[in-house]
Amino acid sequence: MAKVSPGVRVSGFSLNMDATRYVDRRAVLTRLLREARPYYPRLLLSLLLGVIAGAGPLSFPYAFQVVTLKVIPQHDVRLLYWIIAALLGINAISNAASYGQSYLTAWSGQRMIASLRIRLFDRVLHLPLGEFDRWRSGEFLARFTNDLALMTDAVSISVPQMFQTIITFVGALAVMFYTDWLLTLFLFLCAPVVNYAVATFTRLISGSTRRAQERIADLAANISEVLQAERIVKAFRREDFEVRRFTDSNENYFGAYMKVTQLGQTQTPVVAMIITIALLAIVAFSAREVIVGRMNQGQVVAFWGYVVLAINPMNRFATYIGDLSKGLVGAARVFQVLDLPVEREGGADAVRLRSIAGALRYEHVTFAYEPQAAPVLVDFVAEIGAGEVVALVGPSGAGKTTAVNLVPRFYEPQRGRVTLDDVDIASLTLAQLRSAIAIVPQEPLLFSGTVAENIRYGRLDASDAEIEAAAQKANAEEFILDLPLGYETPVGDRGIRLSGGQRQRISIARAVLRDPRILILDEATSALDSHSERLIEAALDLLLRGRTTLIIAHRLSTIRRATKILYVEAGRVIETGTHEELLAREGAYARLHAVQFASTGQSAPTSTA
Repeated sequence: MAKVSPGVRVSGFSLNMDATRYVDRRAVLTRLLREARPYYPRLLLSLLLGVIAGAGPLSFPYAFQVVTLKVIPQHDVRLLYWIIAALLGINAISNAASYGQSYLTAWSGQRMIASLRIRLFDRVLHLPLGEFDRWRSGEFLARFTNDLALMTDAVSISVPQMFQTIITFVGALAVMFYTDWLLTLFLFLCAPVVNYAVATFTRLISGSTRRAQERIADLAANISEVLQAERIVKAFRREDFEVRRFTDSNENYFGAYMKVTQLGQTQTPVVAMIITIALLAIVAFSAREVIVGRMNQGQVVAFWGYVVLAINPMNRFATYIGDLSKGLVGAARVFQVLDLPVEREGGADAVRLRSIAGALRYEHVTFAYEPQAAPVLVDFVAEIGAGEVVALVGPSGAGKTTAVNLVPRFYEPQRGRVTLDDVDIASLTLAQLRSAIAIVPQEPLLFSGTVAENIRYGRLDASDAEIEAAAQKANAEEFILDLPLGYETPVGDRGIRLSGGQRQRISIARAVLRDPRILILDEATSALDSHSERLIEAALDLLLRGRTTLIIAHRLSTIRRATKILYVEAGRVIETGTHEELLAREGAYARLHAVQFASTGQSAPTSTA
């Protein structure tokens, strides 16, 4: 299981405790180099091409020196043509090498980022729900889009250009030292000042970039939240309110982004001014060297050419370092998610059941969503036989849903255990445990594919005939065949093109196709019209046969098919029995039953137990 980096805890409401607040650039860079290890052969070739590309411009100042000392004084046109041809050839080779280096570096960087993108997606999907619940979906989206985009710009653009610039700078500096080391020292007088300026701006840009990334994460979370709740927004006429809220988030991001822009745009002229002062000093002193006879005109022309080649990289380094700083901030935020823990899949010592009957037992289970929070379940004890249909009943917040969520190990208890066929589910592999479970939620969740694809989600290797059979058992085929493309009809985002009853029947068909030993129903008919409810009730009666079923009952009419009722209150099972037994006790269940049916005027349900 992956380990969490020290201090990496993310609030679902704020990133003020974000581990990327203080980015250890050296550690992040070291990790990026490890990530790039599979691409070292291509990167090595790109480095060699970068040397060629960076060395090419060094030929121009020397050519100008030859023109000044030989071509012009001797009127040697033939030599001039040879020099022009050589420069054209060198330039062509340099440009080709530059293209090759940029392409190989971009390819390697993009492959690495594509791999990180897949691993990021995989990690998010394998997070424990307790960890996942601490994040907003927009924060994850920001890691996939903005943070990876920062890395893309750094590795695809800045890195190859910076390497070529370094080669040109070092080569120009070497020739300058060879030509006149004393003059070259004047260029170095500004190096500490340039280094201080670049380091200061790098630190400021990193901090501003981190804040900008947090703001864009807030913005993405706002967009995601509102789009998912669009009907609520319209129902309560909160469009203007949401626009104002989004405007505030947008302005916060705008301010943070402009701060990054301000620092980036200030850095370049500041560094350029420092370098310009050094350049003017070099021009003055080199002119004096010619006047006193220590240099000739050709050497001065060449020297000035090499100064330009050295000065230009120094000016551009600031931009490259700024881009790399942003890329490292993005990488740190991506690595933060990659370092989050994953669900325990089960190791070599995991127990594997030959067959699953479906008997469940809660043994003194205590569970809290957060370590310091009050427990939701306290000494929860219950026993469910294989094939039993059990309804969990009780007031809202009693812990019914939490108790059911422990069965597929969405969460794990702090104390006690849940067993399946007398085996602690914590010792089973997630693959075997969850392959035996199907869930029909209260609000059916469909993907934006076709009807067939949504049903096939229950078992990916199912044939078309098996999908149709599952739809028939779920009483869904009657409306599916009336759709424009039948089973190939797209259902729209979250199944928006279908009615609630139709979505629920597809959800049931998905569960039928899975053929689970354990079925979890979260009040699957609580918000449907009478016609849809009758069809779904008939489908459920067929689906429940021979399966261990847990029904989260929000209304007592749902428990008519239950063979056992667990009355849950304050995280404990207060009463257990059939409908008639619990009514006869005149306890908590009987009181809830009386209140609910007295308020609705309905008759009491008849138990099938």
